[in-house]
Amino acid sequence: MRIGFYGMPAAGKSYVLDLIDFMETAAGSSLLREYDPYFDIRDQSGRERARKAVARRLTEKKTFIMDGHYAFGDETAFTEDDGDLYDVFLYLYVSPGLLKERMAVSGKNRKYLRFDIEEWQNREISGLRAYCHENNKDFYVLDDPPGNRFEDVSSILKFIRDIVNGYSCASYARECADDIIRKSRSDTILLLDGDKTLTTEDTSKAVFGYKTCLYDGNFYTGYQSWKQDREFGKYIFPDITEMPVHFNEKVKNALTDDSFILTSGHEKVWSFLSQRLGIGFYCGKEMSAETKLFVTKHLQEAGKYVIAYGDGLNDYFMLKQADEGYLVTRKDGSFNRSLRGRNMEGLGIV
Repeated sequence: MRIGFYGMPAAGKSYVLDLIDFMETAAGSSLLREYDPYFDIRDQSGRERARKAVARRLTEKKTFIMDGHYAFGDETAFTEDDGDLYDVFLYLYVSPGLLKERMAVSGKNRKYLRFDIEEWQNREISGLRAYCHENNKDFYVLDDPPGNRFEDVSSILKFIRDIVNGYSCASYARECADDIIRKSRSDTILLLDGDKTLTTEDTSKAVFGYKTCLYDGNFYTGYQSWKQDREFGKYIFPDITEMPVHFNEKVKNALTDDSFILTSGHEKVWSFLSQRLGIGFYCGKEMSAETKLFVTKHLQEAGKYVIAYGDGLNDYFMLKQADEGYLVTRKDGSFNRSLRGRNMEGLGIV
């Protein structure tokens, strides 16, 4: 298991790595300068050659976590060799305001204040995420809303340990897709998000009164669903005998015998609803935006025609990948706020 630990300068990657005692760690910047003592005065092509050489050397190691940088300002540092090196990518997200505070008092990092820090960080996340989507690799954004200051990094350490022990949205997506293929009776598969897509309400809130800020950063990676699962474990959820939620009739009327719900909602809720509808469901701590995308890709690779319904960024990549993707709007016709700035071309609107 080779893990790439990415993030902005001054984000705190080295601090986290220093606390890891259950696997080998490496500092990317130190390795680069050991390989090439003149790395800092090389031009862009020279630095890229050094990065590629170090990445190739590290492929001999099977297990480690190493920090890295996707870009330095306007200069992209990430290479295909970096991509090939890692099995999993983590991105440590810190609020742009805090990054500026740290850079301002750092002789090494003060030079980066001339850049738009928020745009730079968003570009890094988008670039790494797109690479992982294309190459079916796990990608997790580590955030801590609402402040994104990480006063306590214990959850990060526990999450990394779980990754080493087998936690993987990409692997879970393969399991779900294989199960769907076994159960399906036709070449057309209908995939559905749960909350605010198949139902008009957030079911966990409506049924149990559960509300969380874990998704406020609008990342919807497996780290957020992993943290939600840990939150679920702190509560005692009663058995369900009735359901105070309503179905979205347009979506419900589109259901077929080969319809399957993909949701990060609570298992008790969706077990109840799926039985009522007579369709399958998949949920749990590894159900993320990436999981939904990879399920779609695996089904298509198996020759299935995929129709998908969803309402937010947790479904967006699935909808864009599907042969037919339908975006469910709010009652007033507006889009979920998590979709702000996203390209809706090719999507049907429900």
